[in-house]
Amino acid sequence: MAVLFGPISKITFFNEETGFGIVKIKLDYKHKDLLPYRNILFSNQVNVLSAFDRKPLIDEEYEFQGEIETSQYGMQLRAKTFRRINEQSKEGIITYLSSDYFPGIGRVTAEKIYQKLGSDSLNKIADDKSNLDDIVLSSKQKETIYENVVTNMKNEKQIVDLLNLGLTMKMAVRISKELGLEAIKEIKKNPYQLINLIEGIGFLRADHIAKNIGIVQDDPIRIQALIRYALSQLLFRTGNTYVEQGELFQEILRILGEENDFFNRDLFARELDNLQIQQQIIMEHQDIFDYPIYHQEKFIAQKLISILEHGTSHVQAEEIDEKINEVMRLNRIDYKPKQLEAIKKALTQSITIITGGPGTGKSTIIKGIMDTYVSCFRSEAAASQIALAAPTGRASKRLRELTKYPAVTLHKLLGYDGGNRFNALQEPPLEYNMIIIDEFSMVDLSLFHVLLSCMKDETVLVLVGDADQLPSVMPGNILKDLIDSKEISTVRLDIIHRQTDGSSITMLAHHINSGEMPYNLADFQPACQFYHCQDTEILPLLEEKLVNALADGLDLIKDIQVLVPLYRGDLGIDKINFRLQDRFNPLAEEINYLGKRFRVNDKVLQLINRHEKQVMNGDIGTIISLSYQEEKFIGLDVLFDFGSVHYEKDEMEDLSLAYAVSIHKAQGSEFPMAIIPFSFKYYGMLKRKLIYTAITRAKSQVIMLGNEDALRKGIVELEENRKTKLVDRIQSIFLGISEEEGKKELTPYDFL
Repeated sequence: MAVLFGPISKITFFNEETGFGIVKIKLDYKHKDLLPYRNILFSNQVNVLSAFDRKPLIDEEYEFQGEIETSQYGMQLRAKTFRRINEQSKEGIITYLSSDYFPGIGRVTAEKIYQKLGSDSLNKIADDKSNLDDIVLSSKQKETIYENVVTNMKNEKQIVDLLNLGLTMKMAVRISKELGLEAIKEIKKNPYQLINLIEGIGFLRADHIAKNIGIVQDDPIRIQALIRYALSQLLFRTGNTYVEQGELFQEILRILGEENDFFNRDLFARELDNLQIQQQIIMEHQDIFDYPIYHQEKFIAQKLISILEHGTSHVQAEEIDEKINEVMRLNRIDYKPKQLEAIKKALTQSITIITGGPGTGKSTIIKGIMDTYVSCFRSEAAASQIALAAPTGRASKRLRELTKYPAVTLHKLLGYDGGNRFNALQEPPLEYNMIIIDEFSMVDLSLFHVLLSCMKDETVLVLVGDADQLPSVMPGNILKDLIDSKEISTVRLDIIHRQTDGSSITMLAHHINSGEMPYNLADFQPACQFYHCQDTEILPLLEEKLVNALADGLDLIKDIQVLVPLYRGDLGIDKINFRLQDRFNPLAEEINYLGKRFRVNDKVLQLINRHEKQVMNGDIGTIISLSYQEEKFIGLDVLFDFGSVHYEKDEMEDLSLAYAVSIHKAQGSEFPMAIIPFSFKYYGMLKRKLIYTAITRAKSQVIMLGNEDALRKGIVELEENRKTKLVDRIQSIFLGISEEEGKKELTPYDFL
């Protein structure tokens, strides 16, 4: 590794929250240790990218160790470690003490301190605050100087100690910010707590730290962390809300691999008992639950029963027919019997589920509910008494467009504030007479739990979605479970009403959903087209179809979406994105970051929720500019439907190219054209719900290309049903099987 040192001449960028910074240091090639770098760096000014324990200061002298790399802006050092080396020099001490870290201490006062205490000023202050007594300072100034010197010294030493545990600088800074000055002490107690505290630290990295501090392989702390890690891996991989003991035991053996010569069923059983005592897990016979998920599932069942018992209709039942007729006249629409049933139930019952495939009129019904409600109160202001929401930004935008009423994301409705924080949980219950959630199949157990925790029992709840689509990415299968419980009023829409240019897409989707491979796919043209080709021909043919679509006037960003089941491999999302980027947005100026590459005019996807930017997981936008400072790249701007969002360089991990996206990411969205490749390279993903969901993303045209047998295989292959207990819990409360459990009051704050 290269070792460079010198005073900081410029601070190009610094993020207070993450500690990441870009600085420029001045190298003195007269120093024998720096001389060898002169012919490599060609300049005595070099950019350094590093994580810092605090914001660096101009003229502070640092030593950095790291890798020299080439960028389009010249040579730079990506640091792995740093240390400050001028805190004993006159200029360094004066600069430090007169900085923003010491409010109320100016340069004159800092010079007096140096004149009195000399080059060892900082150590003398830290050792004994009374060393400041002979200097003319107020008691507040003395306290400020002492506390900040001690704190910064401890923090710097702690960063070094964390680096010695094998952590990266970035992780060390984040841990120090999260755990404070007791970080090392806390980590030595239990390094596995970092798994839940710090993003990017999983069991393997925490286990490496544990070994470095002497934790043995069969230590109870390690085994408990291993069990919890394996449990979370299984739950989030499968979407189940519990696992069976034997399944969990086998997963642990898989993780341990060849190193295992100690783990056995007795050890497993003992630590399961300990975890249950610690309220980390819950066991029901042979089923094992993560503690929060178990209680979220129970709370949902109990809260739903409470809403069913106490829910209040805010409209008069006897006037609904009249108002619906009025709405039909005004909108020049004729609701069919099932649609009328859905509207009436939504307005008169505590909880209503409305489910159906594409073209069955779900959005029409939501608008009908809103219009009828407004008509009953004879005021447009009545619409504000209903919350209209969807799981994603694109789905809520589509809902606004179709209903002509305000709609927001479910996260915004609940005041999402990052992590697991929802402001609505800290406030009085949501003050709505009715809450309508569209695309409800995407809502997972945890998010539904938050919604119910924020609702009054008297609020009417309407859940709308397609139960045949993919379930949520996270654990739970809420829509299907609520329908299967048989205790909640459900309207199934089974008649296709949409008659548009893309109506044959709807017909094909219904065939797929029924497990029927059409005898002749040509029967569904022109809206549905299948082009047979070998795997090696898929990408060239994909490009050709995109070129033709653009020639027909479609927009690559807004109108066309390539949908792919997998990220990796020759036909994976990543490879397809790079290829389409080169073809449709050829290289002019490119930024490379963590294996990703971005250019102006690229189509990009937001990967996680960022409440502070008002941008949500699944939002698609266009890069409109790259930002520079002193010829150094520092970030970029993306234009979304709602406006532009700025990303600093270290926030770019939130983005990926979106010429091709996963079918899960596209759920809740509609595109004029969807293009879907089919290959046996997607073998494990070729399942009915996945294909059904992909086909139904297309509004006017779907182009399928590749192997028809792969499509056939996907249509007949069923996804495994998720293992949940929600149906049992709802039914047991209704049947009074567990009366004591049914009456027990749970507080949602206890297990968030």
